[in-house]
Amino acid sequence: MNVFNRAVVILEILLLILLLIISAVVPKTVLGRLLNTAELAKTSLESRWPVSYLLFLAVAVVLILLLVLLLWLELRPKAKKAIAVRNVSGAKAEVGTASVEQSLQHRISEIADVLKVRPTVQGKRGKVDIQIDLETTPEIDVPAKTAEVSQAARDVVEGKMGLKVAGIKVRIKHAAYGKVKPAPAPIEPPLSVPSTPTFTSAPEPAAPPMLPEDTARPLQS
Repeated sequence: MNVFNRAVVILEILLLILLLIISAVVPKTVLGRLLNTAELAKTSLESRWPVSYLLFLAVAVVLILLLVLLLWLELRPKAKKAIAVRNVSGAKAEVGTASVEQSLQHRISEIADVLKVRPTVQGKRGKVDIQIDLETTPEIDVPAKTAEVSQAARDVVEGKMGLKVAGIKVRIKHAAYGKVKPAPAPIEPPLSVPSTPTFTSAPEPAAPPMLPEDTARPLQS
């Protein structure tokens, strides 16, 4: 919407510049056309009264509402995309709202009976305003689950990220009966690397036994 507002403002400025240039070059022609148009509008308004008046009034109301809407979109307070962390050691730090939403989604999705979660975080005067949309199984205890989710969100935002919580709003939508939370994917064990075979050398044959010297000598006659 910010881009649309900027485009409308740029277009209006260009049209105004063009009209001023034309009025400066041929002022008599522009004034004559304006007077002729005003006279024609007056004649049409008087000839078809009160239908023409009602039509003119409807067009004027629509244009006024459109201009008021554009003005409000341009001047409304914009949500902060970064929130200041509480100053502890003298250093200043900021955390993006997208990072807060990602942390909340990861933590709350781990809670039992929560099928889907969509957190929305907005900065508000140094604090964060949190809205959590949940889809849960239909058999849950709504007050207990709301308290559990709120406490988990507060632990993440205040305990781990050092931010202040302005308010937490939890909106719960029950899923259809029979829809269960998908189980986490099993972790496959790492493939074992086959060990390198070891080769052992065959034992050397034992030497023949040595005969005693007395038995080796020949008999003398």
